[in-house]
Amino acid sequence: MIPKISIYPDYALMSSAAAERVIDLMNHKPESVICFPSGSSPKGMFDALVAANQKGRVDFSKCIFVGLDEWIGLGAGNDGSCRDLLDRDFLKPVGLRPDQIVFFDGKAFDPQAECDRINKIVESLGGLDLIILGVGMNGHLALNEPGTPWDTYAHISELDPVTVEVGQKYFKQPTSLTRGITVGIRHILEARSAILLASGAAKAPVIQRALAFPVSKDFPATVLQNHLNAEFILDADAAELIS
Repeated sequence: MIPKISIYPDYALMSSAAAERVIDLMNHKPESVICFPSGSSPKGMFDALVAANQKGRVDFSKCIFVGLDEWIGLGAGNDGSCRDLLDRDFLKPVGLRPDQIVFFDGKAFDPQAECDRINKIVESLGGLDLIILGVGMNGHLALNEPGTPWDTYAHISELDPVTVEVGQKYFKQPTSLTRGITVGIRHILEARSAILLASGAAKAPVIQRALAFPVSKDFPATVLQNHLNAEFILDADAAELIS
């Protein structure tokens, strides 16, 4: 099936639309379990959500937030880590309490135990109500790299060279990135709603391939074609190669 595709003239309007999807969910189900990415793609959405929260349009006090992924070896307090970016852009500005936040500890002694912990928590919560995703230049979703089996829950990921190269943009100096820890493809497929955010002309070939057949483990973003309630929210530049 083809995911719903929503195209907006620019990044600001795309971000505002994504924020409205979150606001609608929170107003309908305040205790929702939500999973968001870090990075540049969702930054505008986070800004809009923070502003809406400050104006009283949305209340996050009853939700549970599950972190999407983390670089192994990094975590809270490390500049450029996924937790560091999300703390700055969303978690702290909207005032989420520690008991509302479920996040991979990339510095854990036993990363597999971290996977097991997250899996058990997500299962106990009844799954994810909403997962929002960026997409990598190699088609990865979260840190589910090309070749990841569709039946994975949280797992340790050997990072693709493309991910390692692009990931350097989050750090002030060259940083060794070899493995990640991430929610799995099954978490994505089992989420009650999934949104993929993409902006800019560089992502246009990625989006074109994500929506092309066949669905393939070689390009993980294609798996969203198998999701029962997926939406691509794009700006015009990212959508320029789809018809």
